[in-house]
Amino acid sequence: MNILNIYPAYRSLLVIWVMAIKDIRSSLTERAFMVTSIIIPINFLLLFLLFALTGGQAPTAIVLEDKAPYPQQILSAMEHSHSFIIQQTTNADAQNLMKKGQIVAIITVPGSFDSLLRQGKQAQLRVVLNNLEVDFTNDIRRAVPLAITSFYANAFPNQVVIRAHEVDSYSHDTGYVQYLVVSLMVVSVMLGGLLQAGSNAAREYEKGTVKELMLAPASLWAIQIGKILGALLLNSLSVAVMIIVIVFLIGVWPDHWDELFAFVLLLMITFVALGSLIGTLVRRRQAVIPLSIGLSIPVFFISGAFGPAIWGDQVTATITQLQPVYYGIAIFQHAFHNFTTTSTSPAINGFILAGFAAVIVAIASCGRKRLDWQYLLSRFPINPLHEPVLVSLYRIIHQKIIHYRISTIYDLQGFFCQWLYSK
Repeated sequence: MNILNIYPAYRSLLVIWVMAIKDIRSSLTERAFMVTSIIIPINFLLLFLLFALTGGQAPTAIVLEDKAPYPQQILSAMEHSHSFIIQQTTNADAQNLMKKGQIVAIITVPGSFDSLLRQGKQAQLRVVLNNLEVDFTNDIRRAVPLAITSFYANAFPNQVVIRAHEVDSYSHDTGYVQYLVVSLMVVSVMLGGLLQAGSNAAREYEKGTVKELMLAPASLWAIQIGKILGALLLNSLSVAVMIIVIVFLIGVWPDHWDELFAFVLLLMITFVALGSLIGTLVRRRQAVIPLSIGLSIPVFFISGAFGPAIWGDQVTATITQLQPVYYGIAIFQHAFHNFTTTSTSPAINGFILAGFAAVIVAIASCGRKRLDWQYLLSRFPINPLHEPVLVSLYRIIHQKIIHYRISTIYDLQGFFCQWLYSK
């Protein structure tokens, strides 16, 4: 007796595995789309990483006309302000750098700086600004007074009677790049899942193989789970590369590896299911790519990628809590840095994210099943009055053949499929 008829669960597992292998082989034969699905999320990560590396601090030339202790102290204050990329040079070289547009400001410490301060007189720092871009200009305008204040508090401690006493919530500071790359990883997982699953689903329509899948003597749920599994295995390639880049190249090590792997898998399932639904809706792989990128970018900006979303305006903070990337970033920040970036605890965020995953998978599965049937019936000139009867008949045969080995049912289903497909 056939084992597939004794163990229906084994049959479903076999269908799932075969569908996953089929999608993987199809992707390997069409390397352009597979490479695109892997490269675009990584490029997304590198693009914003370069943006962070080049835009954090203002390039500034420092001209010390006085080498005495006080000028050295104010130079040290500016170096520790985390606001300047300092290049100590001569006045002529500084002017040349300014003309070439390579620096934002020239700060000159006059030759009389040390002596004036020792005499208790006022000393001025000459600041030449390249006010071409207001963001960097305002950084200089804020940072120079803060550096002067820091210098004065250290050089003349008895004259500064008010000092800030900082109490940190966390044991260490986290750099802007270290915070940003964790958020970028979440959005890259989203983009990779949408691209890979969307391309796999759209391929079935482009090649017309969706008809064979719908008429196959196998559970439609098993077929859909198999396609999701195949997309997960393919998407894991880009996720593995991103983890290697973030951990081993950038040097951001997770504090909780178990959280990282558990929620990476949960996010992958969520966005692979959503990508499968998108591919079924658009039915063209060339449309999947711009749609996935267009969906990911606005979600990236409102989900707290650059800082906790709850620190922003109330409207944006409320809207962003209605989608899973917000909770994904919060969980990943906790997994990497042990941070809490939302008003809810990491455990609650995990349950909410699992709820999003369950809802999206259910919607995607039901939506795909309905859309596939609509597509299948639209390809054949069937009388609308006969359509419900034919669909009901096929579904009865489909269910019977899954549980029993009856030759007449095989024959009846084969005749039905052959007749329908020939129309």
